[in-house]
Amino acid sequence: MQAEKFVVMLANKNQVDWEEFMHWSQHKQRMSLMPHTHEVTWGEEHCHKMRQIVTASYADGTRRVNWNYGEKNGRSRAVITPEGLFPSITAAAQHYAVTGNAVKVWITKTRTDNFRFANEMSEDEISRRSCLPKPVMTPDGRFQSITAAAEHYQVGIRTIKTWIRRMKSSEFYYL
Repeated sequence: MQAEKFVVMLANKNQVDWEEFMHWSQHKQRMSLMPHTHEVTWGEEHCHKMRQIVTASYADGTRRVNWNYGEKNGRSRAVITPEGLFPSITAAAQHYAVTGNAVKVWITKTRTDNFRFANEMSEDEISRRSCLPKPVMTPDGRFQSITAAAEHYQVGIRTIKTWIRRMKSSEFYYL
């Protein structure tokens, strides 16, 4: 006797096995079943209006441009090379017409006498800047990561980040 196989019908008419669907995040499940733009058609007038808004925001300087790229990235580090100081690995890589990974290898392994970071960082600074999960203190106690705190409070990760940065910074903060 075969076990019955369940499938989930998504809003775009695709079908997904129940086992796969259950491994998706809550957000992905919700957006796949009930996307907020489902069956919404944007007319040409709407597209022109949005383009005007974006163009005007660039013109008056209220729209941020590439806010997390190169030296503007909070994890970016200045690089000293034989041809001078560059504000980021990306800038040095563009100058030498190589990839960012190639510059990282030059800094850490092959050309350490000529390529280095402008500021050496302690282990603590490296840990804070890394992509590894950071512990978060909340009114309900310490959580190993933002994800764990978000699951506890049943909100999204972005909400916890907003609470940490602005709204509830006295109650929610990184350790």
